[in-house]
Amino acid sequence: MAKNKYDWTQFKLKIEIEVKPEKVYEAWTDAESLMSWFPVTAEIVPKKGGRLYLEWLGGDKLEAKVIAARKPYSLIIPFGAKGEELKVSIRKNGTGSICELHQYNMKTDPKTRVEMHMGCISGWVFFLTNLKSVLEHGIDLRGTDPERCYRQGYINS
Repeated sequence: MAKNKYDWTQFKLKIEIEVKPEKVYEAWTDAESLMSWFPVTAEIVPKKGGRLYLEWLGGDKLEAKVIAARKPYSLIIPFGAKGEELKVSIRKNGTGSICELHQYNMKTDPKTRVEMHMGCISGWVFFLTNLKSVLEHGIDLRGTDPERCYRQGYINS
């Protein structure tokens, strides 16, 4: 029996969220909503060529142009190393939604496999869980208290 080789160029994750697809789409495409669960600073114009600016606690930044947006079903943005993309697909599921994330065109050198591929998977598991928590319960699971983050070494003073 042949084993399938792992595809380091991409991964997919999905989560069920008990809100309508329009609300999930808004969480990805409205700056205030996006900041409630993902970056600490955001600007987004959800249309092809629209501005995208994300900044996280600790100083990491992403500045790019939106590749595609189709309300309320999908958003495609550059994400990660040069050429990597992130597609968010949203579909109705009963009274709620399924949000699927597909990160692809990932680099496959040995260092990137560990640092980016596996790091992105674990990061996205957390952030998709946080998206669900914020949309369903209004609870942000991130530790965003700057004093606590300084003490724990997440950000420099």
